[in-house]
Parts: sequence; C-alpha cells; structure tokens
Amino acid sequence: MTGIVATAATVLAGGFLLPQIVRVVRSGDVAGVSPVWAGFGLVTNLAWVLYLGRNGIWGAVIAPGLAVLAYGTTLGVIRGRGGPWATASVAYAAVLAGLVAGAGMAGIALFLVMSPAVQLAPAIAAAYRSRCPSGLSPATWALSMAEAGLWGVYGWMVADPALVGYGLVTSGGSLLVLVRLAALAPRVGLASGRA
Repeated sequence: MTGIVATAATVLAGGFLLPQIVRVVRSGDVAGVSPVWAGFGLVTNLAWVLYLGRNGIWGAVIAPGLAVLAYGTTLGVIRGRGGPWATASVAYAAVLAGLVAGAGMAGIALFLVMSPAVQLAPAIAAAYRSRCPSGLSPATWALSMAEAGLWGVYGWMVADPALVGYGLVTSGGSLLVLVRLAALAPRVGLASGRA
C-alpha cells in the first residue's frame, strides 16, 4: 500500500505545477504568482532529495527531484530571474546549510518540518495581496493539496514526521489559496475553466 500511495504522490508532484506553467505561458499573466514561493520551492525540494535519500526513503525521492525541475521551469516562465526572490532564496539556502552544518540530518529534518509554512507564506501573501490574482492556476493549488495529502498519509505509513508535517501544512496552505481564488472566481476568470 505504501508503494501505491508514494507512486500516486510522485505522479502529482511531477505534474502539479504544469497548470501554473501553462496558464502563465498562454496568458502572460503573473498577477498573484510569487517568484519567492517558486525560489523557496526549488531550495526546499533540494533539501527533501537530500533528506529522503540519506534516510533511505527511496519511494519518495523521485518526487522532489521532479519538483526541483518544475519549480525551476516555473521561475523561468514567470521571468523570476534575479531580484528579491533570488536574495531570499539564497538566504533560505544559507539557513539550511547552517542547520546541516550544526545539526546534520536532524537539522535537515527540523528545516523540513518548518519549510512548508516558510515556502507557502509568500504564495499565500501574494494571492491575498493581489487585488485580482488572475495569474494563479486553481488546478495547481488543487493538485498541490492532493499531493501533499498523499505525502502526509505516506509519512504516517512509514512513521516519518517531516512528511506528515509537510502533508498537513501544505494541504492547509493550498486550501487557503483555493479559498482566495474561489472568493474571486468571477473576477479571476475561474468560471471559464481556464487552467
């Protein structure tokens, strides 16, 4: 059963950002899309690759590797090159490096327990600060919620608290973005069924 849950979560992890990428490429609209969120996603998923690999949780390693590629692509399509997101992401990576240097794998685990909230905060803030977050893809956030929920279940199944924490926090953060989009559905164009 753990293999089925990990496979389903991996498929979602590999594809949950595709609707966001497609929406921006088709429309050119980035309103409400946070490049800091994408930069933090890149760093966080690199940390997950290290953590999962070092702990031998091989059923989950492919997903963050795919997410690294997806977040990098997202940054490219939202034209998030340079600027504040880069500075924030480097600082975020420095905190991770410090935790690893000071506490080893326990430092990475601590980082990963906190990382979903830190990573999602810029995305949630951008969604709520934007008067009309029309660049956001509701499909991406629905898939993110499903993917996180599956990883939370998988974490429970393999007794990994970092994965359970990720599942709970990321599902909740994704739900907050979806609530914002649902409240603005007529203005954002969600009723039209766009990605």
